[in-house]
Formats: sequence, structure tokens, C-alpha cells
Amino acid sequence: MNQEEPNPAGALLAPPPSAFYRQVSSPKLVNSVDSSSALNLRRRKINIEVVDHGPKGPTWQFPGFGTSEHVQVPQNELADIQLELNKPHKYLGELPATAICGNDILSSVLYSASSVAAKSGKLMPIPLLMVSAVLFSFRFIYEEVVTAIPLNGGTYNALLNTTSKRTAAVAACLSILSYVATGVVSATSGVRYLNNQVEIPIVGCTIILLGAFALLAAMGTAESSRVAVVIFLHHIIVLSILFVSCIIYGVQHSHIFSDNMHTELPEVDFAELPEVDFAGSMLDGNVFTSIFFGFGASMLGITGFESSSNYVEEQAPGVFRKTLRNMWALVTFFNIGLGAGILAVLPLGGDDGIYEHGDALLAKVGQVAVGSWFETWVCVDAFVVLCGAVLTSYVGICGLVQRLASDRVLPAFLAKKNKLRGTNHYIIGIYFLLSSSLVLILNADATTVNGVYTYAFLGLMAMFACACMLLKGKRSEIPRDIHASWVVVIAGFLLVVVGIFSNLLGDPTVLMYFAIYFIVVMLVIFIMFERVTILRVILVFLQSVAPSRVGKQAFSGMAEDGTPEVEHTGARGGRTIARTIVSIRNAPIVFFCKVPDLTIINKAIIYVRRNEQTHTLRIVHVFADEEADAPILATFREMAALFDSMYPKIRVDFVSVHGEFGPAMIEWLSRSMNVPRNMMFITQPDILSAERVSTAGQFQCRRRYELSSCVVGLLGIALMLVENEIVERREKISTNSELVLLVLKSFVLALTVLLDILLVLRYRCDGRVHQLQSAVPSKRTKFSLWRPLLLLLELLVCSFHIPPGVGGKFEIVQLHGTPSLENESVCVSLQRGIETVKRGDSCYLVYQYPVEVLGVFMVVRLYLLARFVRSSSGLHSPWVALVGSLNGVDAMKPFFHFKTIFKLHPLRILLPLIVLITSLTAAVVRVVERPVQAAFDNYWKSVWFTIVTLVRTCLKSVI
Repeated sequence: MNQEEPNPAGALLAPPPSAFYRQVSSPKLVNSVDSSSALNLRRRKINIEVVDHGPKGPTWQFPGFGTSEHVQVPQNELADIQLELNKPHKYLGELPATAICGNDILSSVLYSASSVAAKSGKLMPIPLLMVSAVLFSFRFIYEEVVTAIPLNGGTYNALLNTTSKRTAAVAACLSILSYVATGVVSATSGVRYLNNQVEIPIVGCTIILLGAFALLAAMGTAESSRVAVVIFLHHIIVLSILFVSCIIYGVQHSHIFSDNMHTELPEVDFAELPEVDFAGSMLDGNVFTSIFFGFGASMLGITGFESSSNYVEEQAPGVFRKTLRNMWALVTFFNIGLGAGILAVLPLGGDDGIYEHGDALLAKVGQVAVGSWFETWVCVDAFVVLCGAVLTSYVGICGLVQRLASDRVLPAFLAKKNKLRGTNHYIIGIYFLLSSSLVLILNADATTVNGVYTYAFLGLMAMFACACMLLKGKRSEIPRDIHASWVVVIAGFLLVVVGIFSNLLGDPTVLMYFAIYFIVVMLVIFIMFERVTILRVILVFLQSVAPSRVGKQAFSGMAEDGTPEVEHTGARGGRTIARTIVSIRNAPIVFFCKVPDLTIINKAIIYVRRNEQTHTLRIVHVFADEEADAPILATFREMAALFDSMYPKIRVDFVSVHGEFGPAMIEWLSRSMNVPRNMMFITQPDILSAERVSTAGQFQCRRRYELSSCVVGLLGIALMLVENEIVERREKISTNSELVLLVLKSFVLALTVLLDILLVLRYRCDGRVHQLQSAVPSKRTKFSLWRPLLLLLELLVCSFHIPPGVGGKFEIVQLHGTPSLENESVCVSLQRGIETVKRGDSCYLVYQYPVEVLGVFMVVRLYLLARFVRSSSGLHSPWVALVGSLNGVDAMKPFFHFKTIFKLHPLRILLPLIVLITSLTAAVVRVVERPVQAAFDNYWKSVWFTIVTLVRTCLKSVI
């Protein structure tokens, strides 16, 4: 390359680069590839002479000419970094990770239950069930996005990898707003719950509470997670006791639930549904308004579901998906269960009704169902768990702001950690000041912030669903653990949009406050994001208003490192502004490039120009053999020089690094170049890398559906047994047991439909697994034509149940005895309590069975346990299936897993099976034999008879 010569203007001439590159034509995708369809490679060498005439405009705005640098990494420093990376890091396990986000989402029921009751009235369980469906769909949406891009930031991180940084900044604004509102609402609500027992100043105690948890968060995530676990477990215990108490009280006082629901469910009196505030006017309540507006209010009960994705880097591998599963299960159980339990304990209207105790509804339920002492316990638990939600806000905001600071969306000093505890003290302190100021401004009135919180949360959920759609379309090659179907993603997005409109139409005034808070937070992000443009506008303004004595055409030279050196700008104070702009633009971005490809490098430059404020891009190539890679290095240098000339507003440097590419090398480059790892980019994995994990993803999909179908099937059997218990004791329980039976049968019907859906989804996943394994012959593939028939048989077997509206009794007649010698028209019964009738010349025993007894045939669903054992086995993986196929063994048969687990850990199989079979057999025998023998009225006697029978059978088989 030619030597650099100064031009008359004082700038540097760029060397005349010669570009040496290749162009590859894109091949068509075909099913098979052979030597005749090899890629057509076109190799060309182009010599281009380029003469740069220097920068146009002020010299200090010129980023400088690109350079080429060779770096030799010291092996001792690399070894030290590797040792540091190998040190065990304290990651959050399943329980603490679930506790941190679970405190947030489970605390929502404390203040959302009253809102849902006010909107839905007696139909409160329906919108809560709909929200559970929304959470179920978003569980898979979050799993797909976060497992593909496992970085802190939540929605911001997802949009950053699928859209522009400006679009992602909107999500960052909503996230910050959501966390601030979470802290204020939780702290204020917790203090108000405590105020019901002890008179305390609301505003002062709220600020003290925020300060106390700021100190706790400053101690570190590991310590605060232990506190979160204690709070979480205590809250679950309290909610469980409250749920059981509601059931017991509801059974003992069934008239309350009957009065709330009306005796005849089909004849719903629309006029007695609550009135709804619709856009400032009141509408008479009906089924649609109750469900629609209740659905919007119940969305507040799942706030906090998104928080786990904001600290995913602090979680151990595989924990994130478990936290989502746990949160969905807990919310579904407690929200729906307590929603129905509240209706069974308190009337809707009246002085002691649900509408009159919205501030502490669960405390009132605890007082009525258990006593005043439990009301105090509920209030204390509410205060403690809402404090846990405050802690979640601190943990989540630290992860989010740290990511934003690393991405240069917020000031870099926020990402600094103190040396004592390794926590982000700046983030914690600023969050405390901001939350405390909101408490003072709003006078601890959480109503407005509650509405702001709802809009921010729903906005984040909708944007996350959009990010998942974009990830599927634009980044489908990125490996991920799970693929959410398009139906699930679109359904989740539409339901969230319905929730937004429900809140908007229900109370449009909250939108104004949300807009105010949103604009304020967005303004801060906008100033940081566009600070270079703002500084340039200020500089131009100062040049006109306050010009300096030296004109702006004065000399501005270049420093030794090639960066501009500001002398004069033509404005007073302009040099300070110019130096700030130069420092912002000189912050480099690193792009790791494996091959010298013009298209890839050009895309990287375009991305930096559109999304980043820096004017310095460093192309880094790590190589192992300098002699073998010499042609590639020469090509990289020529390409970097070419692009440096093509884009005069950005400086393109090339850095060649001798060593092995890996985490230690990246960390060394990050430290030596003073570039955060978030500002280091690499191209996404190729499609071959994604195909390697596609089979594993389908195995996980099938495993999830098999486990879910087994749980749903067992739950349906359990509800069937409860039905028969109520039918047998309906006269002893109450006269309104028909309503309880109708509700139970409706739940069984819903579970049956859900089970059929899961079986169909499992059938689809199983088919995809067969397609992915088609390269290896398997014994199961020959039966592929019978798979639809097997699915149909499964659906017929699992769909059997006693539907709502079907009842009555049927008779079973058994020949028994002879007529009495004294009176031939009378039969002598040998079993007390059983009616004997004469038909013809013989006597018969007549057994009266309720129709619900036929539900015992639902126990056929127990075949799903075999799949449960297989899916729970550690051998359930595509690699085991591959090895088994190569050896002529179908390693995916449930019997194979059962036999293997029994050999390795026999107690893990025997003990659960013995307990399950004994308890279930005793329950079924009790249902069938109770009309015949009164001894089976006692369940534990049935258990004892079952155990004795099983033991005798086993002994006879052995002997």
C-alpha cells in the first residue's frame, strides 16, 4: 500500500486500496445436494484507486481515516481471564428465581380481586379463566424469544434484535414506567393493608419502606433472593389456607354462593349484574360487559409475569422456563380458586358485601371464613408480600437499566458496580429517589399509578408478542429451545389488545396520566438517544447568539491517534460541546467477522449508521495460523480500506487478533479496547446450526404436551370422584348441591376439551419428530398410516365423561333368593338396606346407581401415566432415540423408560405407583360398592380393604 501523504488542506489522504473479493451466487433450495449442484463461485480481483480530498465541513466532525492493526494476545492475561470465567458464579435456582417474580405476580391478587368483582360480579371466575389462557399462551411466547436471545432486557432486548434501537427504546420506556409504578403501587398498597391494623402515616411509611428495600437490594441479589423465598412461601401458605377456608365455609353456607349465582344458572337476570363505567357514562350490566370489562380488570392480576425476563442472566441454565411454568400454574390456581371462593363467602351487595370492601377484600374474606385473627394474618401477609413486589422492582430495574446503559441508551455510569457488594448502587439510588418523589407528588394515592401500570404492562406484553412474530420471520435460524405456534402468538397478541381496549373504554381518563408519565420517561431516553443531534443544535445556536472572537474557520488539527483535535468552533463554549460530541462518536463498536464478505460487512456498517451514535466501527478477525490465513488477512485489510472510503462519515478499522475465538478472547478484547460486550456483534448462526437443535425442540414440545395431558387427565378423574361424593351425600350437604354439581361437571367438561386439544397438539409434535428422524429407520415408521386412527381412538377414550345436564339413576337387577314361605308375594332379602322385588317366580335385588357412577370409566385415562414416566425420564432425548434406532431398539417406548428407571431407581417407580393405585382403586371401589355395602361409606375402610386384597393377590402369586 502506498505511504500516506498530507494534502494541502492539512488532512490525510487515504491510501489507494485495491479490493479483492469473491461473489457467491445464491443456490436454490433443494431436497438433496450432490456434486453436480455445487455452488458456483465467482472470483474477481478489482483494483480501484481512490483519492480522498479530505473532510467537508469542520475538521473536528471528521471521524478520521481507518487503520489496520495486528494484535498479539498475551497468553498469561488470557489464562487469568479464563480462570476468572471458570470461577463458580452465584446463579439463581428455580425456587429463588420463581420467588422473585412470583411475589410480584401473586401479590397482584391482593388489589385486583376487588376490581374484577366490581366489573364482573358473579361472573368473576370467567374473566380470570380467560386471563389464565392469555398467560398460558405468553408462557410459550416468552420461552421462544428468551431462549433464542438469553439476555437481560425483556421486551427491549427482544425488539432490539428484531427491529431498530429506536423502536426498542419505546419498550424500554414502558419497562421503566412499569417498574416505577410497580414499586409505588406495591409499597403504597402494603402500607395501607398494614394501616388497617395499626394507625401509621401512609406517605412517610411508604418512603421508609422503599428506602429499606433499596438497602436490601444494594446487599446483592443472592441475599435478597433468600428473603424473597421466605416471603413467597409464606404467601403461598396464607393463600392456601384462605382457599381451603373458602371451600369449607362455602359448603357449610352454600346459600351465599347460591344467592350470588342464582339458583337456576340458565335464567340469568342481566339487571342484577354490576353497572360498568363506560367512557365516562354508566351502562346497565349484561353478560358481555361483565366479561369484557372484567377481563380488562383481571389483566392487572398477572402483572409481574414479564419481570423474569429482565434478570435472565442471573438465572441458572434452564431455570427461566421453569419460572414461567410455575408462575402460570400458581396464578391459574389461586386467581380462579379465590375468585370462586370469594363468591362463596361474601355476598355481592350489602354492607358486608364484596363491593363495600374493595380496599382489603381478602382480609374481609379471611375474617368471615376463619375469624378476626386470620384477618390480621392476611393483612400482615399482604404487607410482607407487597414488600416482596417492591424487591422485585429493584431487582428487575437493575437488570434493565444495566442493559440500557451498556447499549448506550442511558448514561454509562449507571452500569458501574460497587466493589464491596458488586451491585448497581447508582441504579438503586436513582430508582429510590424517583419512586419516593412519585409518592410525595401523588400523596400515596396509588389509583392513578395503578392505571398507568396496567397500560405499561399490557403495552409490554403486546410489543413482546410482536417481537416474537418478527423473530420468527427475520431470525428463524437462531436456535431456541421451543417454537411457539403462530396460532398461540397471534391469539395472545389479540387478547392483550382486547385488554387494552377494555381498560381504555372503562376509564379513559387514566390514559391521560399514562401519556404524561410516558412522555416524561421517553423524553429522558430521547435526550440520551439523540444527544449528539441536540448538542449540534445547541452549538449552531451558540454560533449565532454567542460567537467567539476566533472564527469557526480557524485551524483544527488531528491527534496522533488519528482522531480530530478541536481547536475552535466559532462559539463560546463550543469547544466543550464539540469535545463531548467527539467523545460520543469515538466510542467504538466491534464487529467480529469470520470471512471477508462484502455483503456482511456492508450490512454491519449500515446497522451502525442507522442505530448507533458512534462513528467508529472496528472489524475484528480472530485467526489461529498467521501463515495459512495471510491471504484472508490481506483481503480484510483491503475491504476495510474500501468501506472506509465509501462511508466518509464512519471510520472503519480492521483488527486482526492471533488466538482462539472464545469467551476469554472476547473478554480480553472488551477490556483492552474498553468496549462493553453488548457493543460487540457477530452474525447469527447458520441454518445448519439451527437444524442440529430442531429435533431437540420438537422433543421438548412433545414432552410438554404429554406432561400437561397427564395432569389434566388426572385432575378430571379427581373431580369425577368429588362429583360422586357430592351425589351420595347431597341430602346431608344442602338442598343446593345441584348447583355445585353443575359447576363441577362444567369444570370436567372444560378439562376434557382441554385434554382433547393437548392430545391433538401432541399428535402434531409426534409427527414432526418422526419426520426429523426419517433418516434413521425405525420400527414405528411402518405404522405411520395407523397414527390418525390411534389418535381417533385416544380422543374417543379420553372424551368420555358425564356432561352437565345429565343426571338421574339407573337400576341393576341381580337374581337373589326366593319368595317368603309365609307370603309368596314377598321376597326375603339377605342384604339389609337393599330393595328386593319379585318378578315372575324369582326374587331380585335392585341396586339404584346414580348416573354419575359411570364416570369411573374415566380411569382409562391412566394410560397417560406411561407417557408421563417417559417424558419425565432423563433418557427422553433425540440422542437416545438415535442411538436406540442404530441398535434396533425403540428407546422411545414408555416400557423402555419404565424398565430402565426401575432397574436404576426402583423406589422411584414403586412408591408413587403403590400410593396412586391404592388410593385410586379404593376411591373407585367405594363409588361402585357403596350402594351395595354400607361399610364402604368410610374411605379409609375402602383403603384398608384394597390393601388387604392387593397383598393377598401378591402372596398367592408368589406362593
